[in-house]
Amino acid sequence: MKPSRKSSVLAPVLALAAALAGCGSDPEGPELVWPIGGTDELQPMSSSFGPRLQTSRDGVYDFHRGIDIPAPMGTPVYAVADGKVTRAGRYDDFEDVVVQIEHCDAPGACFYSTYIHLTMPLVEIGAQVGRGEHIGYTGLAASSLFPHLHFEIRDGGTEKVYSVHPLRFLPTPAGLPPALAVRRTDEDSTSSVTAEVEVTLPGIAPGLIEVAAATESRSTGEVIEERVFNYDEWNRQYTAEGDAAIIDEQSLGGIRIEPAKFNAQSSAYVIAFRFSNLDGTASADDLRITARARDVNGHVVEASAP
Repeated sequence: MKPSRKSSVLAPVLALAAALAGCGSDPEGPELVWPIGGTDELQPMSSSFGPRLQTSRDGVYDFHRGIDIPAPMGTPVYAVADGKVTRAGRYDDFEDVVVQIEHCDAPGACFYSTYIHLTMPLVEIGAQVGRGEHIGYTGLAASSLFPHLHFEIRDGGTEKVYSVHPLRFLPTPAGLPPALAVRRTDEDSTSSVTAEVEVTLPGIAPGLIEVAAATESRSTGEVIEERVFNYDEWNRQYTAEGDAAIIDEQSLGGIRIEPAKFNAQSSAYVIAFRFSNLDGTASADDLRITARARDVNGHVVEASAP
């Protein structure tokens, strides 16, 4: 049974933000509820999907495959949609107790909601669960002793390589589009260009999914080179089977990733990208650098270097 909505200190703030912005979710997915609360009420996150600095590890960089929702130990956890339990308990590829649920629209068209750092599961493998059904309780993360739920959506498969941004699926405020700034850092070069792109989103729903930088010819409008950082594709490209070390390198593929610190109290989610050795033009006057950012709600913003 779906639980009744519970009030919290943040509820009025989150409700106001949702009312002002409107709510949206990924059109590819069903209408889900949040795993904490069991309703469509947005929950504060201490980490979003993608690059992050782990404050619990003195600012160590890693690629985070889900979202973290702070919650006291023993907080109820709910199934986000109807489905079948495929994992419940402890497994070698998870550091803590996990529940994983399969949700299928049709044979072969499935995604898997994954709930990690539980104290105990209340469901068994093979059980059919309903949207908003109580499936377990939150616990402490073994690596940090931080009480929270780590929640993932794995789209098309059960392994971590299939992890995608959960805010594509969960109900979130449509909000404002990302703020975007781009600048050159090597004014003396034309044949090889370095561009820095900084993106800022409201901290209430950090749903950034793609950032790109490109060099163009001003005279012809031709794109000379474009480099793209797509959060979901980055995970699939660089996640080695059974080994997260590759994707946890801060510089890959000519892109350096520099996220700012973020937690549940942060008013903004800020991340910078450095795109190095982009192909340029023969003339500095003919060179234009552009950047693009896209979020889970379909907002696309563009900017160019002055």
